[in-house]
Amino acid sequence: MKKMFGLVSAGFFGLVALQGCVATSGDGSEQIGSASEAATACYTNSGLNPTKAALAVAMADELGRWVPDKDLARVNGGAATQYNYIVVLSGNAVCLKNNCANTRALLGQQDDRLMSFIDQNVFNPAVFRNDLSASLERAQTMISDLSRNNPGTLPPAHKLTRVGGPIDLGLGACGPHYVYQADHLDGSPLTSTEASNLGKALCTYGFGSCGSNPFIAYTLTGQGCPAGRTCIAVDPADGDNGTSTTTTAGSAPTYPMNRVYNPDNSLLNTACTTTSGKVTKLSSRCSTVPATCGYLYCS
Repeated sequence: MKKMFGLVSAGFFGLVALQGCVATSGDGSEQIGSASEAATACYTNSGLNPTKAALAVAMADELGRWVPDKDLARVNGGAATQYNYIVVLSGNAVCLKNNCANTRALLGQQDDRLMSFIDQNVFNPAVFRNDLSASLERAQTMISDLSRNNPGTLPPAHKLTRVGGPIDLGLGACGPHYVYQADHLDGSPLTSTEASNLGKALCTYGFGSCGSNPFIAYTLTGQGCPAGRTCIAVDPADGDNGTSTTTTAGSAPTYPMNRVYNPDNSLLNTACTTTSGKVTKLSSRCSTVPATCGYLYCS
């Protein structure tokens, strides 16, 4: 499947599309790719790209903002974990809902114990862990550089409220979009320029030159957006942010990452089809990998 990026009107004139092919450089400049670059395969990189996009949605939902350079932290994993660094919620993170359960469960996907029962071609915890650590450092460096050299292009202080999704915006995206109203802290809407700058806050999740993650597809949209407001959207894979997905595969659905976020376990032991075509049942791994609680796995 090819991914085409586009812009749906948000009530502004002359807006530049905030597409997955937009490269956001450390000095805040933006470059629009050619038409051929605008069509890019929905590569997952062993599940890295959709998982990072799902993390963006979870943090928008549960923390109400995108400030991962402050809300996430790299910590030494310790000898017992068998890896050097993992990324966790920082002491600065303020969870507005669910005690950040979806965010924590996604960060739990860094655990190597998942390798014993998942298809590592679909998702590899080590790839996710190592890249997320490097991406957070990269984002912190970019924000620091912008603060010193080009503060006018920094992501604005903001709050995010989900107003739609998962929904197909008709952009040929890699997954269903999640739509957020983006406001200043005083409740007034972001301007188009501020909304564009907000995209730089997605560096940790691989947006633009921070990884060219095709599952971000950051865009302004008017679809479902309240009148007079500014709304933006991103598009992780089905299932990673809840059971209200667009996946349709009859009585045994296929979830793109062979997992579904279902914290109430209502789907436990229901039929599913793995991405390799095996019909099986959704199972919990809470007892063996407690950090991932909330997810059910099709394996």
